[in-house]
Amino acid sequence: MSATGHGPAGSPLTREQVLDELDFLAKVEHALVVECLSVCYALGYDLGADEGGATTNQGSEAAGAAMSLARQTEMFHLDDLNIALVHANRPAQLDRAASIPGGPGSDIPLGPPGLAQLQQLAAREQAIATAVDDRYARLVPAVTSSPVFDGDLLTELQSVIVDHGSGHAAAFAAITDPLAGLAPADYLRATRRDAADGFEQRLLDASDRAYALVIAELKDQFRVADSFSSLAVSAMRVLDDINRLLAQRGLLPPFTS
Repeated sequence: MSATGHGPAGSPLTREQVLDELDFLAKVEHALVVECLSVCYALGYDLGADEGGATTNQGSEAAGAAMSLARQTEMFHLDDLNIALVHANRPAQLDRAASIPGGPGSDIPLGPPGLAQLQQLAAREQAIATAVDDRYARLVPAVTSSPVFDGDLLTELQSVIVDHGSGHAAAFAAITDPLAGLAPADYLRATRRDAADGFEQRLLDASDRAYALVIAELKDQFRVADSFSSLAVSAMRVLDDINRLLAQRGLLPPFTS
């Protein structure tokens, strides 16, 4: 697929090509939820400085922005994409993208970030967000000037692609802008991924089980094109409580189930 929203030899995208791309973007949005949550916990979440939270106002602001982006933006992008896929007679997509193409010949890994990636936080987040915006931009003609859908589905996909698909770079700036001028050591609080003892390993395992429960519940509800159920929300809260404990001990959630 070219950067102009056309298929091979400049031909317009077909309906199935657009849906294939939306399937991939659902995987990407899932990865972005995990990315934002990971960054939030790495920055100390909402903990006090004496509990492992941010030690600067800038770090606290960035952590809050990362959590808001995960809960109020990327999660709903994922929701909207999956409901649209179901309405288009495609299965819901709850897998997670491992990477997204960046510049020519390069892929940006989308696995939960480790210390080296967190130390390059601003560059990483803006590279990811720009790459995602570019993918959505390629689909705009298929729902505007050269529509391959009609009726309610066209209106739904215009909202998904045009209204909500182009703002990732601006949204991610809310995380990175407050950190300008700070060294990574000034804002990174939780960076470990390996347990130091049996208790920490049990916390990591419990986090992964809670994450698996969230995904399983989302898969069930998307089969009927429903939005977030009370069980899914409860599972998310359990996951958040466990991950807060991990952040207090300087650990990042694994998100591997």
